[in-house]
Amino acid sequence: MRKRKAYAQAVKRILRPEVSHCLECQRRLQRCVTISQRTVVTLSQVINLVHCGYRCPAADCPGRKQLYRCAQADALALPGFTFGLDIVILVGQLRLREHKTVDEIHRLLIERLAPLGQTISRREILFLFEAYTALLRAGTEVSQDAAWKEEVRANKGLLLSIDGIQPDRGNETIYLVRDVFTGRIVTAENVTESTKERLKEVLAPVVALGLPVVGVISDAQSTQLQAVAELWPGVAHQICQFHALREAGRLIFVLDQRTKTEMRVRLQQKTHEYRQNIHKRLKEARATKPAREEELAQLAVLEEYAAMVEAALNVESLAPFDYGGLAMQEALTHLQTSFERLEKKGQP
Repeated sequence: MRKRKAYAQAVKRILRPEVSHCLECQRRLQRCVTISQRTVVTLSQVINLVHCGYRCPAADCPGRKQLYRCAQADALALPGFTFGLDIVILVGQLRLREHKTVDEIHRLLIERLAPLGQTISRREILFLFEAYTALLRAGTEVSQDAAWKEEVRANKGLLLSIDGIQPDRGNETIYLVRDVFTGRIVTAENVTESTKERLKEVLAPVVALGLPVVGVISDAQSTQLQAVAELWPGVAHQICQFHALREAGRLIFVLDQRTKTEMRVRLQQKTHEYRQNIHKRLKEARATKPAREEELAQLAVLEEYAAMVEAALNVESLAPFDYGGLAMQEALTHLQTSFERLEKKGQP
């Protein structure tokens, strides 16, 4: 019997459409369906993803049947894939640009996923590479898809999501342009620069479709804002809420990261040495005949506290508002309070 894969480090995320009001009647959208509920493995984390679909609640609204999706959820992974788009892109770049063999890519990904407690098979590498090549062909395929174009016209146009994904800093960026209404990738291209003119070239296949654009969602990159403004003047352009929140909290997030690092540097080595000392004393106490049971119990409690301190020092941050330094400080404060209670209990 095949063993079910475990995702011990998974983080739950519930994602909703970036558009909160109906584009036809401006009423507030309501959740109507769960589009997908699945696990997505990216290079940085394992996500238990819940993708919520919304519709206009007004029965008389012409856009009542339109299902609104979350562009960020669609950007995490392709439909039916467990491994995220960032891993798909990394596989493609390692194979086509760096000319790595499948075995070399397999070894590299095993190393990258090890901190998350995840593995990947050699066969999966081949599937991901096929997906990468399919993405690069997507731009030419939509121009011949008459059924999809009719669906776009029924939706009154395209709601574009522009997402630049860079698997590693300093490497090429692949820009994926989706229609949020249908979830279809309209075009995809690898670029080495993200200037306004280069992005206009990336978006040129979308312009060439001749379909109306009712809105655009992207991050706050200035060249993206400029390119969209020149190609589709007057079209509503919304900055992705996640990126907006991340930028809003960036100063505090950076300060928290710095504080967390300083606390970790001060305490980590001392805690490690303390645990080694506790282990040594436990070994000596067990070796004594008869074993010193009271001392063993005390040392076991101290070792557990030291382990909790080490765990607190390794709390990670998650932009925009999960501050690892603050969580570390709160955990250490709780431990200090617990120590003080133990000390009072030990007093005569």
